[in-house]
Amino acid sequence: MKKLNIKLLFCIFALIANVKNVQAQIINNDKNWDTTPFFIDNFNPPRSNWDSSWFDKPNDNKWRAHIITGVTHGDAEHQVYQRENAIFNSADSTIVLRAEYVGGPIPDTAYDIPNGYTPDTSVNRLYYHSGAITTIAPEQYGRFLYGYFETRCKMPVNHGDFPGFWLWAYSDGNNREIDVFEHSQSMYAQYGGDSTRLFTGGVWYSTYDDTAKSPYSHHYYISPSDPDLTNWHTFGVEWSPKRLVWYFDNKAIGEFYNDSIPSKSMFLMLNYALDDLVMPNNVPIQYGFPDSMTIDYVRVNNLKCGCDTNAVIQNNSQLSTFYYSVKKTITVGGYGYNISVPANDKVVFRATDGITINGDFEVPLGSELELITHQCPQ
Repeated sequence: MKKLNIKLLFCIFALIANVKNVQAQIINNDKNWDTTPFFIDNFNPPRSNWDSSWFDKPNDNKWRAHIITGVTHGDAEHQVYQRENAIFNSADSTIVLRAEYVGGPIPDTAYDIPNGYTPDTSVNRLYYHSGAITTIAPEQYGRFLYGYFETRCKMPVNHGDFPGFWLWAYSDGNNREIDVFEHSQSMYAQYGGDSTRLFTGGVWYSTYDDTAKSPYSHHYYISPSDPDLTNWHTFGVEWSPKRLVWYFDNKAIGEFYNDSIPSKSMFLMLNYALDDLVMPNNVPIQYGFPDSMTIDYVRVNNLKCGCDTNAVIQNNSQLSTFYYSVKKTITVGGYGYNISVPANDKVVFRATDGITINGDFEVPLGSELELITHQCPQ
């Protein structure tokens, strides 16, 4: 029997008791994460040009230069993704997704498409070329199931700019999507404030079966004392079973728990789209182009897994040498010893079947304890 009630009640108490001292739960302060990335691209030179399949072969073989569904994305967006607009910049080891006004409307016979794809003839309000990248690694499939996903980038914030960093896949009649971030000037109408400081994150997930989906989203406003979105920032999300946590500049900014959080693999994408705000009165904006989204790195880290292990911590010595990973069960205390989290430290336990605290377990002011149960993320 899973001891979820014990875990949840204690977790809530611990977080409230230390609310002013909570650290951001990222790779460096949750020891259950493997610090060696499962996937990483720092965009270091030399980089190859895109091949006929729009893959970055032969050097790295990590990306394709379009979103997974093709080079367009519905009639509410007005860009065509072209491989020449995803530019490896050797001078500063970045990749630049460049948007430019090219006139139009662009007919479906006037743009390039990768091998194996066909134009979407229903999309007919295209006036811009832009850039996008989608994973083809790991293992030539490009899909990920769970992990911590992070990028460092600076983005465009003009009228109609719609950059994003997201996971997506389609199967069984259902779209699955996790948005690490999206930005659009339309957020001003919804949330107010300076739209150059607003972005959202969210998830589309199945509620009852693979034909039903429901959205969850949150928005975040960057303080006026901090640089806006045109400057370098890091954006991340933890995706684990039944749990999503979003991060901005190494700080947790949103979280969501639900049984129907996507549990199937998805592609990872970054793109610079142009939404309907670039078409006031159905006339395309020409000023402000070309513009770009610049990406410094993309990385994915996995949780370490020992999901068949029943772990026991009897004293502080065993706590100090504990090998952190997702266990089957974790039992702390019960042997007559007082156990405490080290001063100004954070301890995160993760288990699939339950976490039990027997006796006294001290969490000093300035320290933090978090107890998490979820399925094995493998």
